[in-house]
Amino acid sequence: MENSLHYKLRICHTNCQKSIVIDIKSKTDLRPGEPKILEFLAEHEPCEQKVIAAGCNLDSASVTGILGRMEKRELIKRETKNGNRRSLYVSRTEHGEQMTEVVEETFTFVDKRAVEGLTKAEVKELERLLERVSQNLVALSEEQKNEERTT
Repeated sequence: MENSLHYKLRICHTNCQKSIVIDIKSKTDLRPGEPKILEFLAEHEPCEQKVIAAGCNLDSASVTGILGRMEKRELIKRETKNGNRRSLYVSRTEHGEQMTEVVEETFTFVDKRAVEGLTKAEVKELERLLERVSQNLVALSEEQKNEERTT
């Protein structure tokens, strides 16, 4: 089991998440899911909730709950755009922008530690390989969904 690819990928993901959570908890009161959303909003705001869900690879119900908590703590605001009441656009508040800076510092710190001892070329190759593995897994899940529909 320890030699299988899925096990090694899962362990890397778990260890990465633990390091991020520990660092963010020591500096902020952010809760699970919030750092990822703040990072996404930094690059895509203002945007609709469904775009956040897709971009963060979360289901809409989870995003609804997370955004509600974030809005209560004044990390984000939701506003209508062009008078369309059905579409709420999410963006960060000033406090949310400040927390984004902490999140980005944490992500940079963890990324650097994760590849410590690797050359720049090895890091580039690792990134390329992980992107390819991710694409393969997305294709697999699409095939599996299609198979479910036909059975």
